[in-house]
Amino acid sequence: MTNPLKNKIKFLRYIILLFIVSASGACDKQTVYHAFQSIPQAGWKRQDTLFFKVAVPDSQTYYKLTVEIRNRNTYPYQNINLSVCYDSPESKKLQADTLTAVLADKEGIWEGDGWGGLYQSAFPAGSIKIEKPGDYLFKVAYTLPDDILPGINDVGVKLQR
Repeated sequence: MTNPLKNKIKFLRYIILLFIVSASGACDKQTVYHAFQSIPQAGWKRQDTLFFKVAVPDSQTYYKLTVEIRNRNTYPYQNINLSVCYDSPESKKLQADTLTAVLADKEGIWEGDGWGGLYQSAFPAGSIKIEKPGDYLFKVAYTLPDDILPGINDVGVKLQR
């Protein structure tokens, strides 16, 4: 098989995976927000904190926060440590939580769903009580010592009632 043909097949698999993930989330009435941000092919830079602006409609409600990772099989570690925090509409900075996401088992087998070298995993990041409706800014950064972290394809945030 020629290299351009392999690349087209990988791209087609990636598109199908995105379609399936999008279609499955579209029917969920409990999901308030669900989005991904792509990481450059060269790697995730330490200074590149990811920002997710979420319009939260209901107050006095608990929401479940999930962080989702799409990693390539070139990711060099078994897990990834993330710092996750959010700012409230009153511009109050709330304390950051640290999340250790296990992407592979001890033998190096990827835990997430996927194929063709791309795997997706979801990690619960706790419950949040929203005091008042408005725009919340969720921030995700990695806390590993690498200046550039290779092998991460996308990072997502999901907020559900």
